[in-house]
Amino acid sequence: MDTFSPSSRLRFVIVNSFTCANLLLGVLAVIAAGTGLPHLAAWGLLACVILDACDGHLARRWRVASTFGTQFDSLADMTSFVIAGMALTFYWLAPEAPLALIAVASALYALGGAIRLARYNCTGCQNGYFQGIPTTFVAAIVALYYLTAPALAPMLMIGLVILLAGLMVSLLPYPRPELVLRRCPPWLALPVGVGFLLNPAGMVQVLSLSYVGLGPGIWLYRRARRAR
Repeated sequence: MDTFSPSSRLRFVIVNSFTCANLLLGVLAVIAAGTGLPHLAAWGLLACVILDACDGHLARRWRVASTFGTQFDSLADMTSFVIAGMALTFYWLAPEAPLALIAVASALYALGGAIRLARYNCTGCQNGYFQGIPTTFVAAIVALYYLTAPALAPMLMIGLVILLAGLMVSLLPYPRPELVLRRCPPWLALPVGVGFLLNPAGMVQVLSLSYVGLGPGIWLYRRARRAR
């Protein structure tokens, strides 16, 4: 049982309030996706990403991380990043692609996300690296692709969702976003910002596929170093 001093209890409540907001906003995103409001669902998913980052950062900074918080956060992530992300994918693509294929992709998304979160509860993050691509990133990709390229070919999006489902259950190493940002040169912010202004959809695709490629790239690099 996790215990905190009286001065830490308020911080504990604040941190878990972010998790509550994440979960509830995820539920609203599911409802929005299913009632013809996919734009609201997409923005809701992005807001959930921010809330999830806040609760994790504050829990570590205030030293109020707990077993309860870990389990609660995982349930919230399952709701917002897996179920809501899957709902947005399904209702976005349903009018444009074969229903059976969308159902299979959505099922793989849900299964991959559940396995990914369960494994994270058991193994955590090792030396700043996750095993498998984070569910947070997958949900952000779905939301950003919908907001910037809603007319994207359905078969391409279905293929991407199936790929991401496989990467979630993989053992490929994916670095925490803050680790990536620390290792990126500061001057890179300028071309990225200009790219977003000129071609948001293209920039989202470049950055997302770059992160997707980090897992296999790091795995190959580590394997090559061990072989020397």
